[in-house]
Amino acid sequence: MCEWKESVLGDYAKVLGGYAFKSTDFKEFGDYPVIKIKNIASGTLNMTECQYILANIASHATRFKAEKGDILIAMTGSHITQPSSMVGRVTRYNSTVEAYINQRVGKVISRDKNLLDENFLYYFMVQDDTTYSLANIASGSANQANISASQIEAMPLLVPCITEQRIIAEILASLDDKIDLLTRQNATLEALAKTYFRQWFVEKGCELGRLDSIAKVTMGQSPNGRSYNESGIGTMFFQGRAEFGWRYPVKRLYTTEPSRMAEKGDILMSVRAPVGDLNIAESDCCIGRGLAAINSKYRTFVFYALKEQSEQLDIFNGEGTVFGSITKEGLNGLQIHLPSELQIQDFNGKFFVLDEKIEQNTQQIQTLQKLRDKLLPKLISGEMKVKELK
Repeated sequence: MCEWKESVLGDYAKVLGGYAFKSTDFKEFGDYPVIKIKNIASGTLNMTECQYILANIASHATRFKAEKGDILIAMTGSHITQPSSMVGRVTRYNSTVEAYINQRVGKVISRDKNLLDENFLYYFMVQDDTTYSLANIASGSANQANISASQIEAMPLLVPCITEQRIIAEILASLDDKIDLLTRQNATLEALAKTYFRQWFVEKGCELGRLDSIAKVTMGQSPNGRSYNESGIGTMFFQGRAEFGWRYPVKRLYTTEPSRMAEKGDILMSVRAPVGDLNIAESDCCIGRGLAAINSKYRTFVFYALKEQSEQLDIFNGEGTVFGSITKEGLNGLQIHLPSELQIQDFNGKFFVLDEKIEQNTQQIQTLQKLRDKLLPKLISGEMKVKELK
């Protein structure tokens, strides 16, 4: 029988803080990217906006190089009231690109991989119980809460034998691998549709026309705040861009006093800064002031036409605009590529199939995520034994 031992994280792992680079070390372009708090604050690694250092600076920070598979933790972040960027969020560095770790980004390392499997360690660190426990003991302001390496290492940890650790990690990793595969497939399908839209209509110099000639726009209106709840009572409600996911918004709020509605399949657009971000309504829902619903029988065509006009929409986020917003009149008159109806039907018919596949993949991703999120705390705590899954 595999014995589970009560311990603390520091008995099996250590936390290394990042290197204190000088502000003058950072360049817009350089030899190596630097991983900062903002790149991992959401619990995912996002290097789309990163700074670089030159090779001569990197030579002084070789101990702080990020290796593929490294477990990274945000040691500074927001308070527990702002979970999207909360201190204690964890991610992994899954790239082979040489990068360096900045201060206040911690690297969590197993002291002996024969005693603590690093994949098991990752799943212990990434679970909500660990993150919220760390956020609760963080010090500092609401927007800049801090945790130390010693606080992280003092976290209580239940450790099974190494064999069971590896089995638990393998079960959870298999779910994550399936989620990652479907996510990448979705990105590929969308990129394919965007490429064909550009080749068929943009590069061939297709004429522009008004959005309201092919779609109906409904501007959102927020219900009374007292009607909001997270208990699933009433109508699903999306206030604005904050609830957007990659393609479909994240279900969180409901309202018992719905006002402006979007229909299932409508395109949802952020109409307040940042203007122009898009999602699709998975079901009928109420929309707040931060969103507009765009309804068209050629939804797939309109969706990619709007994607193509991101630069035009970004004008509304610039200086001089009113709170970075777009009005109904501005949205109705938005210029999109508008070929003949026969060409629109052709594109819509061909690529609607891809959008259906994206929707199916997304539903499968959500199912897998729920299963993983249900299993994760039970397996890591020992509440559920691996033999129960056989």
